[in-house]
Amino acid sequence: MALIEQREDRYLRSPRLVAHADGGATLYMIAWSPEGERILACAVDCCGQSEGLVGEGPLRAAIPTLTSSVPPMPTDDPAVEHEARAGACRVFIEHEGARSCVWLERPSGRVKVWSAEAMAATPAITEAEGGVWVAFHHDLREDDARVDVSKWIALRFVDDAGRVFAPAERAPDLDRDSRDVEQSFEFPAVVVGESGGVSLFGRGSHNYWRQDFSSEGVAVREALSDGEWGMRGRRISAVRLKCGYTLTARRERKGIELTRHRPPQGGPPSLVLAEVDVVARTEPALAVDRARDPARHHGMHTYFGDIQQHSAHSDGIGCADEPYRRARHRYGDDFVALTDHESFLGKRTGPGEWAYLQSVAERYDDPGRFATLIAYEWTGRMHPGPGHKCVYLPEAGLPLISRDDVPEGKALVRAIKEMGGIASPHHIGWTGCDEEAHDEQGSPVWEICSCHGCYEHADHPLGQRGDNADQVADVMLRRGHRFGFTAASDSHGLLWHHGESRKRDPFRTGLTAVQARELSRGAVYEAIKSRRCYATSGAKILLDFEVGAAPMGGVLRSAEPQLAKAEAVGTGALARLELVGPEGVLASVEATNGEDTLRLEAPVHAAFVYARVVQRDGEMAWASPVFFE
Repeated sequence: MALIEQREDRYLRSPRLVAHADGGATLYMIAWSPEGERILACAVDCCGQSEGLVGEGPLRAAIPTLTSSVPPMPTDDPAVEHEARAGACRVFIEHEGARSCVWLERPSGRVKVWSAEAMAATPAITEAEGGVWVAFHHDLREDDARVDVSKWIALRFVDDAGRVFAPAERAPDLDRDSRDVEQSFEFPAVVVGESGGVSLFGRGSHNYWRQDFSSEGVAVREALSDGEWGMRGRRISAVRLKCGYTLTARRERKGIELTRHRPPQGGPPSLVLAEVDVVARTEPALAVDRARDPARHHGMHTYFGDIQQHSAHSDGIGCADEPYRRARHRYGDDFVALTDHESFLGKRTGPGEWAYLQSVAERYDDPGRFATLIAYEWTGRMHPGPGHKCVYLPEAGLPLISRDDVPEGKALVRAIKEMGGIASPHHIGWTGCDEEAHDEQGSPVWEICSCHGCYEHADHPLGQRGDNADQVADVMLRRGHRFGFTAASDSHGLLWHHGESRKRDPFRTGLTAVQARELSRGAVYEAIKSRRCYATSGAKILLDFEVGAAPMGGVLRSAEPQLAKAEAVGTGALARLELVGPEGVLASVEATNGEDTLRLEAPVHAAFVYARVVQRDGEMAWASPVFFE
């Protein structure tokens, strides 16, 4: 094994190997230095040892990604991540609504390899005797055709006649129900041995893996990484050398690792005809009854979205497209944000990767139908450090500020505010709220519920990760800090969030609702920034709240009590609706006959007042407080 180390003045990513007839290979990779980004070419011998640089591409401000051509070229088009080439053959994935379709294109024509109402991504292809091997990952269960959270690689052989086959034997360690830290198997690369055996390489949530398919059966996966929680690269590159051995390149935490592997043993695996058009078992997203939306009283609409989650661009799983497609087509959400860490556990997001993530968000933004936010997670030290903050920017094209350059929370909030953005602390009872850095304009909202639990107050019935009881929302509100409430999943794509989540599907553990006049990025962002928003535990509970002339999140200048009005429309039977202030519950109304609608009016005068609704099934929602001067 050889390691091409990253340095403080040179960060490496996106390795791509090209084998040569003379026995060696060339490794292409993107290098980010203070001057900009460029493609580097490094010679590799047949033993997998680096022989040094043999070429440098021109310096560019940013290289979002590479094409699948030989040699790879820089491109600004994120769609190239969904295609791969081998000789005259090309595999690519088309997405239309909830459906993914995998196509093989070759001189003899086009062949449909797989199609379903599920998410497929990141294909790989390699030529073999009698046809081609195609691989891709998807989230459709093999046992009952239900869509799920975790993903697994599908391997297919398309023969010269256009027939599509799958291995007759299923992988022995395919586990879509694991609660462990290591889940999923995605971002494939395929190598065919001299005798026809196949090595499948891919990425899990914290390991790179190898699995062989041959006439001897399907081997148990072999871990290539140490399994520690980290932020590795996304795709492993694999080629067959002239000597028969396999060479791989992957970005681990310390740099690009080159490894020479034994060739796959045995002949081709046994095959069976594969089902191409798969009928997925899907459940319709729970629709919001817009006609009952109490925001209509103000000429507004209520929109729901998950504004914090992670992909394989940091310490989650899946490609950057998946959160947008999942939110719109599976959950029926109105808006979404992908908030990958900008620097964490050995990985930094450089200008090219940041440009890529923004381009993907731009692709899925569809004003009037679906909105995407531009965001990332700034990852400070845990309490008593500044903790973590989700940064939301009003538009694309603004720079990313890393904790490696701005390590303190107060300086970050100031810098983000100057760009018109906001920085929101989250899982505050675990990593801390960074009270010293709080700024009502720069941090107008705090996340109070996610897969890590609820931080409205200590010992919450929805559970909490961490034990910093003095950092939670009610403590900070009583200290006089003003902020609104948001919620999000903070999902990394792991079932039960490896045992930390209260739900099997972590993507439904927190949602932010906004009241806005239209569905657009600008309208959603302004609603969050102005605190005209509320948090839910993952259910699309409709909630309206006002005190006097002030809407949720507003400020009242009054020495006299004002009438507070709250209205909730649940997704099921409600339990109670409450008004909460510094001393606890100020007023409440309970449902007696399984009603799904409750209204509450009461005069209030306190430093802050917010509405809280609880359903019988335990789901909850919290309106951003109204503050009295």
